[in-house]
Amino acid sequence: MAAVPGKVNKPMKKSVDYIAKKRRSIVTFSFVICLIAVAAVGGYYQIMKRQKMQSEVKTPTTELEKLIAKDLDIGYPETPTEVMKLWGRLNQCIYNTNVTDEEFDQLLKQLRKMYSTDLLEQNPEDQHRENFKAEVEQFKDDKKKIVSYTADVGTAVKYKTINNRDCAYLRISYFMNTGGRSYAKTFQDFVLVRQNDRWKVLGFKDGQQQAASRQEATGSEE
Repeated sequence: MAAVPGKVNKPMKKSVDYIAKKRRSIVTFSFVICLIAVAAVGGYYQIMKRQKMQSEVKTPTTELEKLIAKDLDIGYPETPTEVMKLWGRLNQCIYNTNVTDEEFDQLLKQLRKMYSTDLLEQNPEDQHRENFKAEVEQFKDDKKKIVSYTADVGTAVKYKTINNRDCAYLRISYFMNTGGRSYAKTFQDFVLVRQNDRWKVLGFKDGQQQAASRQEATGSEE
């Protein structure tokens, strides 16, 4: 029997609805696939960018680079002796190495991280930088060089409680080449105070310079 004019055959209507739904499903599926692809490409780009940045970061190799890169907020020395050893490393690098103004400032900041609050207040950074830089330049003009240094260890470190503050007393000794085959020894006496569970430099005093042998300075025979 022929279909009645002006009416939609029910099976035909169902077929049209099915095709429309199918098309919408395909469009939705394609859209989702596109989103996933865009996200995947974006994620891959970010990973490659991060890997490239990491590969471009230079690993510190020289003593200067290692000292500047050292994170003292995380890896601060645990004992007074270890504080003094780092102090000696920083000073040896500052006095012996030809550094740029920027590198000098970075090393000075590392040194000041070992200062107690009291000592920082007594030595404003700008004035400290000016005085220290002049001292280092004079040291180099005099053709001097720090060959080695030692810090008190064990029972040589004395502990006292002063005004309810834990303090440590110890000495760091420097051996220097003062030109040619001449060597000298000088020392600094330190007072460290325990501040926020870290040993910080409260104060220090320079000792007199005295003659030393090459063997004392280098640990080797003439």
